[in-house]
Amino acid sequence: MPSAPLGLRPKPKSATIHTPESPTAHTKVHHPSPEDFNWYWESIAPTFAQKIQAHHFFNNNGKNAKLLRSVPQFRLFPESDVPEVAFVGRSNVGKSSLLNAVVNADIKSLLARTSSTPGFTKTMNLYGLGPGNGVTIKKQPDGRDKIVGRSGLTIVDMPGYGEGSLSQWGIEIMKYIQSRKQLRRVFVLLDAEHGIKDKDRSLLASLRLAGVSHQIILSKLDKLYIPKAKEIKRHDGKALSKLKSRGTVEGLRKGMENLKNEIQPSVGGGALGEILACSAETLVDGKRLGIDHLRYAILKAVGLEANVRK
Repeated sequence: MPSAPLGLRPKPKSATIHTPESPTAHTKVHHPSPEDFNWYWESIAPTFAQKIQAHHFFNNNGKNAKLLRSVPQFRLFPESDVPEVAFVGRSNVGKSSLLNAVVNADIKSLLARTSSTPGFTKTMNLYGLGPGNGVTIKKQPDGRDKIVGRSGLTIVDMPGYGEGSLSQWGIEIMKYIQSRKQLRRVFVLLDAEHGIKDKDRSLLASLRLAGVSHQIILSKLDKLYIPKAKEIKRHDGKALSKLKSRGTVEGLRKGMENLKNEIQPSVGGGALGEILACSAETLVDGKRLGIDHLRYAILKAVGLEANVRK
């Protein structure tokens, strides 16, 4: 059955979620603020200071970010001492554009490749990011290549799945997910407007079966929700255009509560107990919508959150 827009899908009658955001009748109703568009029910949201420092970590080190290697098969991955996170999602879910925003890539020379053609990213692309000399590949005495970089991380951009993608996508991606020792978390992107699809469900089931840490990210948040602000602009890589606020946090939260039942089933493991939402192209008072929350989640996943604590 086709998925309705995430924020508009009705909540199942059998599902009862008691959280600070959906309280019982004996507690005072809490209405989320316009800034509370992310939902943390098993974890703690980053503080203002942590978000600011995560912002600085990626912005300051973005100039050192580089494409390390593009590989079509898992066996071609170089060895590594650097922790990794992987980003995966349906074709044209906005994954590559989101990665550009995360690492603060120069718009004129995009770090990650983007295209209007579904399944454009055909290879697994490894990007290194870190302080000092950054993350690089060095030849070892035995002749093998190795990814190195102190206090850095590697972001792996996986091919999109769906119409137009390689038929062998699933085989190579699962080899990586199940066997890569450096992998710390898989970030699964879902389109905020179109919601979860059957292929997303299949991927999530595979991640649960393999016992792989994973987290849901709602991309293209601006299709459903933009908070009120003094200045709202959209940057599509070519020009800036003004936007208006839209949607409500309450409407977005209802969709997230419904999604929670799918990503954390009653039997077996599930996704991390938080759902982040963001937009790579919408700037609210000069900042990309939700990107700093995602940046902090990445640092926490690879164990670098101490770098953004005071």
